[in-house]
Amino acid sequence: MGVTRWTLSNGVQVTLKPTDFKNDQILFSSYSLGGHSLVDDADYMAANTATSSVTQGGIGNFGQIELGKWLTGKVVSVSPYISQLDEGVSGSASPEDVETMFQLIYAYVTAPRPDTSAYASYMTRLHAAIENRSSQPEVAYSDTIQVTMSQHHHRARPWTLELLEEMDLERSTAIYRDRFANAGDFHFYFVGNFTPEDIEPLVTLYLGGLPSTGRQETWRDIDMDPPDEIVEKTVRRGVESKARTRLVFTGNFDFENRRDRLHIETMAEAFQIKLREILREDMGGTYGVGVRASTNHYPDETYRITINFGCDPERVEELTEAVFVQIDSVRDVGLDSTYVDKVKEIRRREHEVNLKENGWWLSVLEWVDYHDVDPAVILDESIVEALTPEDVQVAAERWFDKSRYARFVLLPQPEDETETATEDGS
Repeated sequence: MGVTRWTLSNGVQVTLKPTDFKNDQILFSSYSLGGHSLVDDADYMAANTATSSVTQGGIGNFGQIELGKWLTGKVVSVSPYISQLDEGVSGSASPEDVETMFQLIYAYVTAPRPDTSAYASYMTRLHAAIENRSSQPEVAYSDTIQVTMSQHHHRARPWTLELLEEMDLERSTAIYRDRFANAGDFHFYFVGNFTPEDIEPLVTLYLGGLPSTGRQETWRDIDMDPPDEIVEKTVRRGVESKARTRLVFTGNFDFENRRDRLHIETMAEAFQIKLREILREDMGGTYGVGVRASTNHYPDETYRITINFGCDPERVEELTEAVFVQIDSVRDVGLDSTYVDKVKEIRRREHEVNLKENGWWLSVLEWVDYHDVDPAVILDESIVEALTPEDVQVAAERWFDKSRYARFVLLPQPEDETETATEDGS
């Protein structure tokens, strides 16, 4: 794979993959386990908004305006993040600006610059953005999905003006500093136009100089689980005569079984082709339909299959019924081999392209470490070539579980309900 790995004196791990795909590109990412799962619920909003709140003031000796001036003419971007299960820094640079990239990494980790004036301006912008968001049909729809699929979890509450009041710059700063206090459990990945020899002094100086506390930690399961029964919700917003429908199937999954991961993804991709033929071409009922399968390793091994389509409001039930007819068909009979062959061909072409993409290599190198997977398995395409229609049928039988799914529908608001919008469902 052409990969070099180092462990620095402060514990930082570094993975390097030099490429010649793009002469003007170096990409990097990093992660450390923990994230905002480790904070109490009372501090969730401060943690969830920590990076955006704290970085409003710039970094180190630079305010945002001064930082912008300093970076003028440079091709470089660096951003810190704190997510549910981990935190890190990611970005990119041209080879000429690679030292600036390392300087920014060091500054974001060691020298956050909270500024009350910049934060106040940020809060004003957030207030304006959130004030009328619930009146937007698509927003109300996505909020309902988010809340329902988390079973009204405290950390899945949609943005409201009341939620803004839980933000706190002082707590955000403390959480930010805590999450980035120990570089010893960080792993950095670099892919692009460089040589290990040229980049080593910068890695040693800037990453090797990051503080390390020796603290060992990982993420915490916050128990945000989807419903394990049939749930139906209808959201009525807006006046435009259009409807949206989403079906979500969830359940437990053996994430470490690569064959299962491939089979559920292939089934979803092949089923999407079939549904497009039925709903759009045969029935003329929708301009777009999407089917996507995703799997999670942490905090729980689970899967999610999502089916989305839009249509005229009066055709929602008709097309939903047609979708379930096709689900029953792929479970009971399977799909013709032509659908599987199309998916295999698409994957074949995508793999050929990916092998020459810095971004793909960056995500793969981080992903195999994060999930403790042998990288050779990712590069082995023989399992794709061995896919059969029987694999797709078995996948549909296993993971289209009709005893536990959620159905969400967005409809226009009835004409006689001009003052309020409604949400129906169990």
